[in-house]
Amino acid sequence: MAPAKHPAKAASDPIDYGRFGYARVSTRGQTLEVQLTALDSARVAPASIFAEKKSGRAGSARPQWEDVRSRLRPGDTLVVSKLDRMGRDMRETMETAWSLQDLGAKLEILSGPLAGIYDSRGMGKIFFAMLAGFAELEREMMIERTLDGLAQAAAEGRHGGRPPVISKDMMRIALGRRADGESVTSIAKGLTYKTASGEERTVSRRALYNAFKAHDAEQAETA
Repeated sequence: MAPAKHPAKAASDPIDYGRFGYARVSTRGQTLEVQLTALDSARVAPASIFAEKKSGRAGSARPQWEDVRSRLRPGDTLVVSKLDRMGRDMRETMETAWSLQDLGAKLEILSGPLAGIYDSRGMGKIFFAMLAGFAELEREMMIERTLDGLAQAAAEGRHGGRPPVISKDMMRIALGRRADGESVTSIAKGLTYKTASGEERTVSRRALYNAFKAHDAEQAETA
């Protein structure tokens, strides 16, 4: 007689969705203990917590985030102590949120004014749309602050080493394209200016890199 088969799992049985924690601090003397304690209290298993100390410079690699993202599946939950732990600026925070949407995962924020659980496939879509609006607002404000700073510096005879071939309009375009993730090389190829003799030239990669460097320094000083 053939051995009896195990009964199939009932369709109504609850699915064991995963809970993953993500903690992040910069390298400026901050510690992870408070975040790790909060994640532990939120029933996130130690083996499912991914923590890293990274520079506050946006754009640098986040290997622990990449690791936890590779493990998330539809219906799983990413838990963070506060919203600002998801990224080093609003753009990076929004990119992290978009990843959760693409994966069909949930986001749980443990503290702060936006504490709660947000399902990217349900009513939580409103929350993710709100984050997108904030990211766009921050981008516009950043560009506006930069242009105001350039105008003030020019009025006072200060140029901060920024190449004169890059006008305010060109800088606005360049900042917008960089915010969309385009490389410096690609942006520079699309920017042209005319010399005193009327010759049209393409902005060099070095000139644009220096312009971005000066801009980022001004933003850090303001912050």
